[in-house]
Order: sequence, then structure tokens, then C-alpha cells
Amino acid sequence: MDGTRVASAWQHITGAAEIIAQEARSVEALEPQRSRHPETEELEAARDALLALTSASHRLARLLDALAVEYARPGPVPSASHVALDQAAAAAEDLGSCTRVAAHAIVDLD
Repeated sequence: MDGTRVASAWQHITGAAEIIAQEARSVEALEPQRSRHPETEELEAARDALLALTSASHRLARLLDALAVEYARPGPVPSASHVALDQAAAAAEDLGSCTRVAAHAIVDLD
């Protein structure tokens, strides 16, 4: 990856992070009152927001993986950048998996 492609990858990561933040705010806004059962529309909106988070998280994981490869250096010891990007990619993948399971659990409630 040359400098232009690395910059572009970081821009894509920023975009994915903004989508994740937006969808997270959507989920937070749907938090039901503790004293009542959420309405069907609220459950559907929460499910949709969680599925959008899933998609964005998996996209972010792929982008971070690509950057981790770019920041890898030859030799027995990986660079700190490579390790951090690889761990961030794994965390994004975990987030996507968890939100997918949560979205399916909401469907099961309905």
C-alpha cells in the first residue's frame, strides 16, 4: 500500500467509526423504560440498528486487518502498530459478532 492508499484506508476507517457511533446512539435512544415492555416498532428499530452495527463492525475489521498487514515489518518481532491494528481488528470483529447475536435475540423476543 502506498501513502495515498494508506490515507484512503484511514479515511474509510473514520467513516466506519462514524457509522458505528451513529448506530450506537440510535440503540441508546431506543432504550425502553424499565417499567414497560418495548413496543414491536422499538424492537424492530433496535434490531435494525444492531444489524447496521454488525455490518459496519465487520467492514471496520477488514479495513484494520488490511492496515495491520501494511504496518507489519519483516522479522521475528512485529511492530507495535501492527499489533495494535491487529488487536483493533479482532475487537471490531468481536463487536460485529456480538451485535449480530443481539439482533437475532431481539427477533426471538418478537
